[in-house]
Amino acid sequence: MAFDAKRSAPSGRFLLEVGQSRAAYLKSFSGFAYEGEVGVHDHGPDNMQTKQLTTYKFSPAKAKVGLNQSGEMAEWIRASFKKQYIQKSGAFIAGDFDYKETHRMEFQNALMTEIAFCKLDASTKELGYMDVTFDAEDVTHIKGTGVDIRGDYNTAGKQWMPHMFRVEIAGLEDACKRIATVDPITFKQSVTPDAVGPIRIFSKHPSKVTVGDLKFSLSAADSQPWSEWADKWFRQGHCLASDHKDGAIVFLDGAGKDIGRIDIKQLGLKKFEHPEHTANAETIKRITVECYCEQLDIMFDGGSQR
Repeated sequence: MAFDAKRSAPSGRFLLEVGQSRAAYLKSFSGFAYEGEVGVHDHGPDNMQTKQLTTYKFSPAKAKVGLNQSGEMAEWIRASFKKQYIQKSGAFIAGDFDYKETHRMEFQNALMTEIAFCKLDASTKELGYMDVTFDAEDVTHIKGTGVDIRGDYNTAGKQWMPHMFRVEIAGLEDACKRIATVDPITFKQSVTPDAVGPIRIFSKHPSKVTVGDLKFSLSAADSQPWSEWADKWFRQGHCLASDHKDGAIVFLDGAGKDIGRIDIKQLGLKKFEHPEHTANAETIKRITVECYCEQLDIMFDGGSQR
């Protein structure tokens, strides 16, 4: 068979630019597909249909990135948690086996729509990533120029690990020392297009924002302070705004030093549960606490990526 100079390329060489910086520890990327709505004409005189494209859009992009970010990706995530609604432009760039640029997807005026942290688990051996989803007003697919896509961000920074963390809740400091797991923390923001007749590419604007619940699993040896709070909160009715608690999830390096945190505001109880008891079970007895919160604020370690 004759040699074909146009060779196929693997899909594992890529990067994500947000503004003037690159996302650190980018593991995967998908999205920005063309999607169209098709209108159908049913014809009375004949058993047939004619079809035509009506509106179209780009599917949201989803990236799996390292838990610790800096640069404009960190700014974007922090602003989203603060409801500041920053729009960012950038590009997803794919390369061949030799890291030469083969394709670009340049996006304009994107809004963050979802941020989902991985589960924090003291027993896990996995590395930590978060999923970020964003919706752009416009996307352009461009042929690559063949430039080298390697370099220019530092992977030696201290990354947050899902097994190295500490939970702090005001008034329950000692009872938080044996928290074993924290279920994934999520942020969601709806985006609404401003559809007007004369144009095909609509501007997009933020609308509803929701912050997900927090779920902790902790040693039953520390259950008494939690049980007392639950009794006051549920049975005695001490569940007003003034009864909420503030707290934080603090990420640690291998030596136990603080390297980042998520501050939690207006934390309230949603469920307090003891586990099922099973005869001769060889497991640590843990209780489960589900809480809601009104606001999250994330503090990255800026040394993870330049």
